[in-house]
Amino acid sequence: MGIITIDKSDHLFWLGRYTERVHTTLKYFLKTADLMIDSDPDSYAVFCQKIGIADVYGSSENFKQHYPFDENDSNSIITSLHRAYDNAIVMRDYIGTETMAYIQLATDDIKNAEQSNSMIAALIFVIDHILAFWGCVNDMIDDEQIRNIIKLGQGMERLDLYLSLDNSVDDIKRAYQRMKGFLKKSGLRYDESILYTIDNMLSESEFDHDNVKKLLRNLIMQ
Repeated sequence: MGIITIDKSDHLFWLGRYTERVHTTLKYFLKTADLMIDSDPDSYAVFCQKIGIADVYGSSENFKQHYPFDENDSNSIITSLHRAYDNAIVMRDYIGTETMAYIQLATDDIKNAEQSNSMIAALIFVIDHILAFWGCVNDMIDDEQIRNIIKLGQGMERLDLYLSLDNSVDDIKRAYQRMKGFLKKSGLRYDESILYTIDNMLSESEFDHDNVKKLLRNLIMQ
């Protein structure tokens, strides 16, 4: 494919980020929905606080109705899917039509889930097709740099969300090591001193999650 321009690298990076955002936030949404049904109707507010979005929903029912499906909500899952698709369609010649098609299938799934009598069960198909997208990235894209940039975006988003959602230290460290590996193979410029600082922070048994997130925002250099 030749040299990947900064503009194309940006599309690939954000394709990775948005698909991972859909995957991880949807998994946590499903857990939160179970909590709201079983024991804590207001647990959605904690979810919103952790991922840093305003609680504009007002009730658990509004949250279940709007957070996955509202195309006018900039934080919704379907909005992230649309953003992933926008980046995929620009890079169709680089990632392949079949790879891109799984994002379209995931979008169809979430629209179908909105109309389903078993909304939570129907949303599982979105996760399945996002996983199929990642399988296609691994299997169908021959260019190693393209794969690594997409996976870097995925890894960066996963790490950011794990830090926000208070995943276990082991989960966070594993996500960081995976992301760091893709970063070093991506061909993108990054600030080695920031990487060194994060390495030292994560070597401690306790560390400030917000500070790590702030450092990550400045890691990749334009």
